[in-house]
Amino acid sequence: MHYLAKLLFLLLFLTFGCNNLNKISEPEVLYKSITLSPQSHIYERPVARTERLESLKEGENIEILQDPKNRWLKIRTPSGKIGWIESRDVLRKEYLEEWNNLRGRIDNRQPQMKGDTLDDAYLRLRPGRDTVKVYKLLGAKILDIFDVAHTERPGANSKTDAATTPSKIVQNNDPKNSTSKKKKKSDPNSERKFDTWYLVRTPEGTVGWLYAGLVDIHVPEELAILAENKVIVSWHILTTSKDLEGKERPWYLSIEREPNSNKDFDRVRVLYWNAKKSRYDLVHRIQDINGIFPIEATRIDQGEQGQPTFKIRYLSKEDANVIVVDDYELTGTQVKKTSSITETLEIPQEQSEESTDNSSP
Repeated sequence: MHYLAKLLFLLLFLTFGCNNLNKISEPEVLYKSITLSPQSHIYERPVARTERLESLKEGENIEILQDPKNRWLKIRTPSGKIGWIESRDVLRKEYLEEWNNLRGRIDNRQPQMKGDTLDDAYLRLRPGRDTVKVYKLLGAKILDIFDVAHTERPGANSKTDAATTPSKIVQNNDPKNSTSKKKKKSDPNSERKFDTWYLVRTPEGTVGWLYAGLVDIHVPEELAILAENKVIVSWHILTTSKDLEGKERPWYLSIEREPNSNKDFDRVRVLYWNAKKSRYDLVHRIQDINGIFPIEATRIDQGEQGQPTFKIRYLSKEDANVIVVDDYELTGTQVKKTSSITETLEIPQEQSEESTDNSSP
């Protein structure tokens, strides 16, 4: 009996010891990140001449186990191998946090429009050619677009040295459906050139800023022909009705601006389908405003309860630090303002970051 008790004690001791040994041998994960280079090599030790354990493609999820604050990081790969990778091939922790914040910024927002990528494209942490690339989209993808921004094109404006001056964000919009227009001498931006950027989200939930030249925006043709020399930067369907042939016709909330303007938008129109005249007619127009994204709209189709609504934001003409927020309701072919409040404009703080490849968007 005494022998059996000792044996049982020994088994318990060995089991407890093995469990603790497993816990000790299991390295602690500092944080998770992704690889940035098209091909990242994982080495046995933090020396490039040592054996390569594995090679990872761009965008691979990895676990950071040690950060000696030098050119190397100890990581665990998706396959479970533990080795060392050059820190330049990994998205830095502070950038990863900013990227996650970017996701949260649009979580509960309505897309302003949709588009398709034309080819492989890089998502960036912020708008601008010299900002950090965080993800590479492979092939054509359908995108939800939430915001639009412009940055001055490096080397294309005045005598500014693009290598030493970071891109300056200008909150205006120039989607791909814009039409060219001769610039007036009175236009302060007539000699300035800009890159346009979209804040996008893919069907998989990946977010980032994408160069607008790599995106195809599909403005409905019936709406595009009614633009009246404006640039349509966003649109929403408020409701629908049937034409004389029984075809569904959308009623549009059209968000527009002048070409070469530095505003998000300066005109809002509501257009309805006039069945008797078989054409679109104007219901309501709001113009000469310095509009700010996002636009919010609620769609109510025929037969559903409630009325279509929309909300617009624009800078106060009396105080540039104040935003006016107006709510509207569409009843029949009448639009009425239901409320108007003011908010204080939040000015984003300048953030510094290391310059990256600025040879292409």
